[in-house]
Amino acid sequence: MSNSSASAGNVVVIDSGLSSAWNTGRLVYQHDFYGNDNDVMVANANTHGALVTAEILENAPDVGIIALKVMPDDGSGASEANIEKALQWVVANADAYNVTAVNLSLGGGAQTTAATTSISDELAALAAKRVLTVAAAGNSGDGGVTQGVSSYSADVNQICVSASTGDGAFPSWAQRSPTLTDVCADGTDVRITNLSGVTYTANGSSFAAPAVTAAVAKAQQAWVEQTGTRLTQGEFLDLARSTGKAMGTAGYFELDTDALLAKIAQSAPVPTAQSATTITVNASGAPAGGVNAHFKLLVDGKAIGDATVGTAAKDYSFTANLTADQAHKVQVQYDNDGFVSGQDRNLFVNKVTINGTANSPTAANVTYDKGALDGKDVVNGQSSMWWGGTLVVDAPAKDFPAQAAPANTTITVNASGAAAGGVNAHFNLLVDGKAIGGATVGTAAKDFTFATNLTADQAHKVQVQYDNDAVVNGQDRSLFVNKLTINGHAVAPTASNVTYDKGALDGKDVVKGQAGLWWNGTLVVDADKSWFPSSGAASGSGAMASALSADGQDTVWQHLVAQGLEAAAPVHADAAPSMADLGLSGGLSGDFHAHAALTDHHPDPLHPFDVA
Repeated sequence: MSNSSASAGNVVVIDSGLSSAWNTGRLVYQHDFYGNDNDVMVANANTHGALVTAEILENAPDVGIIALKVMPDDGSGASEANIEKALQWVVANADAYNVTAVNLSLGGGAQTTAATTSISDELAALAAKRVLTVAAAGNSGDGGVTQGVSSYSADVNQICVSASTGDGAFPSWAQRSPTLTDVCADGTDVRITNLSGVTYTANGSSFAAPAVTAAVAKAQQAWVEQTGTRLTQGEFLDLARSTGKAMGTAGYFELDTDALLAKIAQSAPVPTAQSATTITVNASGAPAGGVNAHFKLLVDGKAIGDATVGTAAKDYSFTANLTADQAHKVQVQYDNDGFVSGQDRNLFVNKVTINGTANSPTAANVTYDKGALDGKDVVNGQSSMWWGGTLVVDAPAKDFPAQAAPANTTITVNASGAAAGGVNAHFNLLVDGKAIGGATVGTAAKDFTFATNLTADQAHKVQVQYDNDAVVNGQDRSLFVNKLTINGHAVAPTASNVTYDKGALDGKDVVKGQAGLWWNGTLVVDADKSWFPSSGAASGSGAMASALSADGQDTVWQHLVAQGLEAAAPVHADAAPSMADLGLSGGLSGDFHAHAALTDHHPDPLHPFDVA
């Protein structure tokens, strides 16, 4: 049975910290930007950040959580400077941590027009990365008499969420704006259950926003699986509007996550079969003024490569993925014709071979478009190109067969880990940079098996990405990879075809492979194409080296020193006024349906709540 699961990405919660009383899900990273350490746990059992996180996990249980604490342990308020530092971390690490969404259930103010703050540049950077930020609109609605939203939620590069009643109306305290509110979600009597099975109800836009954040994560997962790319903020909101429920107040709508996901499923693009195409141009040339002839190779008007030719005929080969079983125009464009000191520069094309089919320049399906590639001054094809122009091969569909069916690949990672702060080590499994699954390991070595379809007869990079390194109260979280098995080929982490890319997967800080991953980073196996046969059958097995060989490994002492040096430092010294307040009123009942008066991160008076 496979231990893999679809990767829903990681969600960042910028808030007041977490509590052991509540579900923290797969906690892949944590940092306290107020206390400047790697521990976001607080004594308050019902801290606001824990409740927000728990609600996200109840709506999207497959996401990973990145908890960034920006307040003191009592949750009394957050400076804008700390919020900005947290967002700067997200911008710098969004790619390495596969961040899909950020939840900001905090703020203050009542903006009636789009506004900018000190965090606007970070919000813009995240939007450009298609990391969607969700912000609470606020709870100082004054019955709708004054229509405005919190300062953070008024930024154009985030999704502004106003609280609704869940049935088409607004609670009197909900801040909203017909021009600034992007989407509404139920923020009244939101039920959240802790690890002891006690269910509380919460009110406020702080608890409307997490429902939207969870929807963003699930929508992004579905969209990536179908298209290979993420939704932009505009694309997500278009989907949300088209599937949402119109409210009694014109211009507003409530989120319908199920309908949104159903529409994504219905709009799945039909996959296009691809032809892995090789085009070889055999050519030579006559130089002029010491400069040789040059050509570009285009397919259907799109450049895929170029070459400068010599006086001797030579093959110049190019590869491209083209739509299979479809005719294409293969174009050799001579682009530097010239006459210098009596020397005439020319290009001579002797043959164009497309996936093994040879085409003579004088064949019936070849033409010579002189000058610009515009369909004018077109003559029969010829080898000698005396003028600048393009030799065009009208290649039939049969020259572009669909590539062989992908191999059915099984990858097994044998791994264990050392926990810290009660959180075990976690890794994502990627192939060629694309996530195919993930797992949280225990202290005992165990096989984690993943199945995926990969292009056959092609080499691939199999990557084990450790993503939640931390030292908590002297405990050092680490991942130990003992063996990888790819279609039956066993690979030790210290094998010659394995490397360890520390930090981001960027080709920097690369050392020899090792079993002990003391830092976040990626163990990369350069797997030979013979391991991915077209039949999908696994064959052979490699020799296994010692899983804990010391060769090439860094010491634990070095790792601990580095951890101490990597504690987050202030980005700048100026401290903004408190922008967020958090409190509890009315007490908490011990019965199963206890009602907590859970306030938003807003300094304004909140809607009063009663204890059941």
